[in-house]
Amino acid sequence: MSDDLTIRGGGVVAVATDDHLLLGALLLDLGEACASWADRVESVSTDDVSLAPVGPTIVPQADAGAGSGAAARAATSLRRASDDASRLGGHLIVGAEQYGELERMVQSLFTFTGDAAGWVLGASPLIPLGVLAAVGEVTLVRTVFRGVLGLLSSDLQDGFDEASAKTARELMSSPAFVALVRGVVSGSDEFLISAFGLPAMLDANRLSEEGITGVAFAALVALGTVDRAGLLTPAAPVRTVEVKAQGAPAPLKPPTRYEDLVERMPHGGAGSPQIRIERYEDASGADQWIVWSGGTIETGFPEASTEPFDNRSNVNAVAGMEAESAEATLQAMRLAGIPDGASVLHVGYSQGGIIASRIAASGTYDSSVVTFGSPVESIDFADDLPRTHVEHTEDVIPALSGERRDSLNGGTVVQRSLYDGGPPPAGDDPLPAHNLDRYRETARLIDQSSEERLAPAIDPLAGLTGTGEVWQYRADKVLP
Repeated sequence: MSDDLTIRGGGVVAVATDDHLLLGALLLDLGEACASWADRVESVSTDDVSLAPVGPTIVPQADAGAGSGAAARAATSLRRASDDASRLGGHLIVGAEQYGELERMVQSLFTFTGDAAGWVLGASPLIPLGVLAAVGEVTLVRTVFRGVLGLLSSDLQDGFDEASAKTARELMSSPAFVALVRGVVSGSDEFLISAFGLPAMLDANRLSEEGITGVAFAALVALGTVDRAGLLTPAAPVRTVEVKAQGAPAPLKPPTRYEDLVERMPHGGAGSPQIRIERYEDASGADQWIVWSGGTIETGFPEASTEPFDNRSNVNAVAGMEAESAEATLQAMRLAGIPDGASVLHVGYSQGGIIASRIAASGTYDSSVVTFGSPVESIDFADDLPRTHVEHTEDVIPALSGERRDSLNGGTVVQRSLYDGGPPPAGDDPLPAHNLDRYRETARLIDQSSEERLAPAIDPLAGLTGTGEVWQYRADKVLP
């Protein structure tokens, strides 16, 4: 498991920042220190050292110029060391920037290729039908083979099921699979554009003029398709209520770090809160609000469910439509008394990150946003909106919003590889890289980083005074 972080922001990538950038900063500091000492030594070299004080007497030097010459040579060496350290430190920074430019060019090439492939598939329906037929054949063969094993021995069938689950788990935790999913999702809009008979490589900006952008357009079509198929729970109004804590509340200290934000994320579950809100005052006495939105709770496709943090909200949120989980969060914010224009740090995990991002991007509040494991690439943010998005390269969930086609508009993406190209550790979690505990470990590494781009999103946490207030909220759909 790697402790290296990759930080992407403003179109530039810095690789392994905890080693790369820290070493660069140390070299630049060393260069400045050597230059400063060179100046001091040079000033000494011009002093008159023909007489040196020793105790109460003055002793003449055998070689009056020896001290000055030695000081001058030392100053020259220090100056050379300063130049070398500064040059090496600069090369590290420039190298990171050049790597970022190269990666951006390669990513643009992959995006273009994916879009082209998507259009070709949409224009040639026999190709995707052939792929679906192949998948169907594999599924049928697997089902028959499993049945035969069951007739022979239940132990053989159980072993086959275990091996299948392990294979699927390792596949979905592969960076290559995550990259494939991101590419397929990114090309899904071109597939639909072609399937509808529209021109090849239609500029996504044209769609955005109509309020539809790339992946969001594809998600909108997918929403209509699965909704008509009855795979999603029906849309319903949402009712949000406060969940009172048992006993006397403990004094609440303000969060100060990324890890604190993960620790306070609501976990949801039957009857448990999905939303948490805290209020503090800064040094000027102004209110600072922090709003947490948790992840997807209902991950299946039940015929009826009162859970608003479900797959309908997932698809709606990516498509830019009204999501019940977003309405639940907005209701909680109104119940807590957060006024329009208030300073709010929005924090979200998984689906909650989409909700946090969309509310922050709405411009209703003076916002900053931090997300963990969330598909937010399809959201349009203002350039001056401070935000940090944390992802694991083996986590497929952030890939479900595809690849951003433009710059990050001032945002920062932090990526970390958990398994260094190897399989995930054994366990029952089908998506171990999406686990909130793993994101807590990554948040701890972020807190240890000296990277300046990580600061703006959590600047609202600086200078909070005293103890705060906390509210927790539970939302449910009101079914007919």
